Amino acid sequence: MKKIICFMAVLVFGLCVMAGCGQSNAEEESADGVKMYMIVSTADTFRQNLMDAAEAKAEAMGAEITIKDAEGSLENQIAYIEEAVDQGYDVVLCNPVDVDTTLQLKLAAGDLPIVFWNSCPDEQYLEEDKYVFVGSNESDAGQFQAEYILDKFADQDTINVAIFEGQKLHSATLGRTNSLKAALDDSGKEINYVFDDYADWDTDIAKSQFELLLKTGQSVDVVACNNDSMALGVIQACEENGISFDDIVIVGVDATEEGCAAIVDGKMQFTAFQPAVGQGEYAVMAAARLAKGKSLEGLDYLDDNGKYVWVPFERVDSSNVADYQ
Repeated sequence: MKKIICFMAVLVFGLCVMAGCGQSNAEEESADGVKMYMIVSTADTFRQNLMDAAEAKAEAMGAEITIKDAEGSLENQIAYIEEAVDQGYDVVLCNPVDVDTTLQLKLAAGDLPIVFWNSCPDEQYLEEDKYVFVGSNESDAGQFQAEYILDKFADQDTINVAIFEGQKLHSATLGRTNSLKAALDDSGKEINYVFDDYADWDTDIAKSQFELLLKTGQSVDVVACNNDSMALGVIQACEENGISFDDIVIVGVDATEEGCAAIVDGKMQFTAFQPAVGQGEYAVMAAARLAKGKSLEGLDYLDDNGKYVWVPFERVDSSNVADYQ
């Protein structure tokens, strides 16, 4: 009888070791006592959704989180990071006003780890389990746009393309635009870029710029925008100038509520869903680990060098847009 009891005890112990008896998962999802300081460069709809998700996730994990808006000011951002240091926070989650100032941000943080989000610093400034980036791989968004465009114009040898870019030097602007152009240029088709300029993610700026383009009389087959907000500006310009959406293809990025509605209405044909909620949640999960001196190893979407957590983009068109509304 003793032998049977001993055998069962060993068996149960072994199963607990393999499964963790549920304890390791609970510990992994706990951030009790961790103080997080989150800073946005400038709040907008997408970033606000991300911050809301981050706040909810932090609270669910038991962490304290403070969120501040730098309002586009590097000075404000550095001051907030220094405040995080002075007030004993454990980790900073930072959306850089300017990625070229990453070194300054790191110096201001001292020994605090940083999770960068939304705007990605150059890899040389990232460090495994210390300074990491959580976001979506921007090149995928541009690639998805190009694939849709090339499929739409498969029977056409020449495509006239207008590109509306986001903020200059923003990592999303560079990643989305460069991958879009690379895929189009490698297609074997003749790609005429009839317009390519920065509209700073802004609906009104994009509308104004597209109206100027229309005055030149150039033929436009497709308008590729770095985000949905700029695509909406192009849509408004088309509506006010009597341009049929059967005669022009408009694509965006983010799958915002307004962007998805435009697809349903047949005014925009494609967007790439950028998961604000997923990015916010993974930024907090990564921050919790760094705050406790743990490795990110094993975290979903972590890349091979341990510096990036890539929450994937998803293709959205009329066939599946209802899933994103």
